[in-house]
Amino acid sequence: MNNYSLYGHSALELIEDQLDQHANGILKALAMLEPQAAVNSWLEIIRAIEELINLPSKLDDEVLERELVGLILTETNISPRLKFVLHHLRYLYGADFAQRQAKLLIQLSAMQKSFAMHGILQAAQGLATVGHAIGYLQSRRRHFVGLLYLMGSGACRGHITMTASDALTWILPQAEISGTTIVGLLQQRVLSKLYDDFTLHVGSKGFTASHSYPTLDELSLEAERVPIIERTSYLQSKRIENVPPRRVFSATELRNNIVLIEEAFAEFGLENTPFAAMAALVRELSYKAQDDFWVTVSPKFLDVLAERNGVSASNRLLLTFTNDDFISALNSYAPFVRAGCEIRSSVTLLGRFLYNYKNICLYRKRRFQIRSGFIFEDRIKNELVKQGFKILPVKRIKRKEFDVIATRDNVCFNVQCKNNLVDPSWVDLNPKRFIKTNRILERYYERAIIKESSREQLLRDHLGFERIEPFVVSRFPIVTNNARIIPLARIHDFSATVLDVLKTEPNDR
Repeated sequence: MNNYSLYGHSALELIEDQLDQHANGILKALAMLEPQAAVNSWLEIIRAIEELINLPSKLDDEVLERELVGLILTETNISPRLKFVLHHLRYLYGADFAQRQAKLLIQLSAMQKSFAMHGILQAAQGLATVGHAIGYLQSRRRHFVGLLYLMGSGACRGHITMTASDALTWILPQAEISGTTIVGLLQQRVLSKLYDDFTLHVGSKGFTASHSYPTLDELSLEAERVPIIERTSYLQSKRIENVPPRRVFSATELRNNIVLIEEAFAEFGLENTPFAAMAALVRELSYKAQDDFWVTVSPKFLDVLAERNGVSASNRLLLTFTNDDFISALNSYAPFVRAGCEIRSSVTLLGRFLYNYKNICLYRKRRFQIRSGFIFEDRIKNELVKQGFKILPVKRIKRKEFDVIATRDNVCFNVQCKNNLVDPSWVDLNPKRFIKTNRILERYYERAIIKESSREQLLRDHLGFERIEPFVVSRFPIVTNNARIIPLARIHDFSATVLDVLKTEPNDR
């Protein structure tokens, strides 16, 4: 492939063409598979992947943890070291668990070699060791579940029986080659319309865009107004059940997580939203879990349970994915997927759904919107303290309010914390809305910076600092060239960012 760069409309045409090709490629690959076997086999693999991702945090044995994450997947024969790890996993979590992990690790090793052989080096490097693989798999959870949804919604209509033993061979290349490419192209599509100088470089290793969009927070998680990890001081419930040993996931843990969500967000009136009915439904479903993990019911029975627990007819539509579009699948949190005449879920899919549904319910509440802004300010203060800034107790001067005032090296930083919602799914599903919202917010934040510049004298007189520098930190990522507008996803680089700004801009702005 010859190297070349595309601009403007030409870049957009190529993006749209590649989106169609990759989406159709996924559908073509899935179309060969028998649907029920595909769904059941891929569910088994997703279970093993989820267990592997969470396993290190569950282990109390430092030696075992070190041996597990250090397990090399690039070797021709990983059996000797693998035997040691599996022996202890069998003792801790049982034979079935150890067998699932053995099959997964062997398949991951085979896929690592396959990726390396075909020159897909980023994926090959991501599977070099179990430690690398955990990060790699975590970053692709969204793609794995999206492909699962397609399998259960009619994309699989062939006669080839995919088993759990060869599922990664079938599906991982689709997630890696087409799934990740589609996500990147969707972002590049909106970037091409937001940046006048956007270019798309085409080379032997694929596409490289001139601009990027920081969509995810820590641990590859999507941005939300108040993550539950910021409410840990509220999580002291007496309703917590004892989690059974020898389990990485369990129905008990699912019920405990429901309790934690309810209590962490109780002050916002979560119990007075449709979340209460949905939580009651998930609780009842948890008691029907097989192997303490799987929930399999008929669509009719699920409808009966939903009605009994007060879930509205419109909200019941959220429970099962029925679309046939990969982009829609990427942005769905539906807990159930069709497998023959039944629908299947798991304690992890139910928990993922309910956690996201909590946001849907809370984002409509005015009290939550206001309170989440103060919680956001506290997080920014904590982050800046870690980077050597001193936070000053300034909230109001002559009836003028300020969010966060920080100092370092005789410079005063006036940091505004903006909590305006930008739904990450808009990039994929509603790019026009994302682009419009982004432009509105960028102008709003730039005006806010100008406004703060006009209030610098208040801070000089009150605090005695000569140099006052205004910045905006946005809770949700937006696209901008303005170095003074910093998304929370890049807050860890705040110190370096402001240093660059101070170097490039004169003292007497």
